[in-house]
Amino acid sequence: MTRYEVAFSRRALASFREITNYIAQDAGRGRAGDWLAKIMRCVATLETHPHAFPVVGNFEEEDIRGRFVMRHVLYYFVDEPAQAVAILDVVHTARKTARERYEDG
Repeated sequence: MTRYEVAFSRRALASFREITNYIAQDAGRGRAGDWLAKIMRCVATLETHPHAFPVVGNFEEEDIRGRFVMRHVLYYFVDEPAQAVAILDVVHTARKTARERYEDG
């Protein structure tokens, strides 16, 4: 089975920090840790199954895929020649303007 290397963009890392901090302030550090652990388990699945989730948009000839995780969407693309996955961002489903950066129509 092919394994893909997963890398995070700066935007994705900033979004992870922002969301984790928000959840920690709103619901407590334990809940924030649970959220982050769930997201990271989902990221780990991309190492072996990066094409399992639908294409939601296109940017500079790259298919952008979306992986729904709880109330968030994990946006990423697959670089097949490099056998790599680039995590672009994670966005709350209620943030329509942010989601429009990655999704078509």
